[in-house]
Amino acid sequence: MLLIAWGARPLPAAECREAPLMLVHPVVSVTYEPIISQLAAGLMSDTTAPTAVCTLPELDRYRGSPVPRRLVAVGESAYAAARRAFPQARVWPILVQDRPAGVDRGVSRFVAPALVIAELHTLSPTIETLVFVYRATVPDTVVQQARAAAQARGLAWEAIAVDDLRAAARAIEQVRQQATPTRAVWLHRDVLALNPDILIPPLVRRSWEIGFPVISDDADSVERGLLMALTPDYRALGRTLAAWPTQEPAPGWRDIDTVRRVLNRRTARAIGAARHPAEETHFDVIFD
Repeated sequence: MLLIAWGARPLPAAECREAPLMLVHPVVSVTYEPIISQLAAGLMSDTTAPTAVCTLPELDRYRGSPVPRRLVAVGESAYAAARRAFPQARVWPILVQDRPAGVDRGVSRFVAPALVIAELHTLSPTIETLVFVYRATVPDTVVQQARAAAQARGLAWEAIAVDDLRAAARAIEQVRQQATPTRAVWLHRDVLALNPDILIPPLVRRSWEIGFPVISDDADSVERGLLMALTPDYRALGRTLAAWPTQEPAPGWRDIDTVRRVLNRRTARAIGAARHPAEETHFDVIFD
């Protein structure tokens, strides 16, 4: 639920071998294997240079030479392991919660807030207030970026931090009681993962009753009735990373800005967020 990889079946991963470019990742469950395959496919799509894909156990056994020139490390544990294994190589962390100290380029695990709020504004331009419900473990910089993006659109800002399912349920009840057509709710990354079966249905019912938008960061919740989500496009992210060595100016540290736009058409029409078919055409995935 937390990470959505788009495409058909996972592509075969490259071997853990000698290569100038290496993708390092933890061992993942079958559910998340497509993410690694999509990243690898993107990295290899525009280059003929050899690319290696290594799990952390394979990295521990790696005895290749020469040292890879560049490593893309998925998550905090892979970044730390790649730095230990190849201290002289350039290591780029991606899909990490906190920016590691001293890192000048990489990608967080969060979609850029300005993209999400711009999409919300396009669908619901009459919204006056954004209620941001987020996990208390999210870095403060992420919350502040979301706040700045909302205020740049002229929206009033309210934020609710939750640390467990009980707190999330209380927050959603508060949102339901205060709902108006001019208040939108953004359920940030990982909130719904606490228990989607409990948290999503009352929001969908209230959204349809009152006519207010509720958005999230995963496609499953949109299929179940929330209005919209922006989810990472991992293949496109891989292509972006492959271009970094020659990109000018240097890409620096960023949130995910390669996204898939997901819309629930029935909800959009029920609450008046999509009044014409043209407002739906640029979405990548539409649920009815």
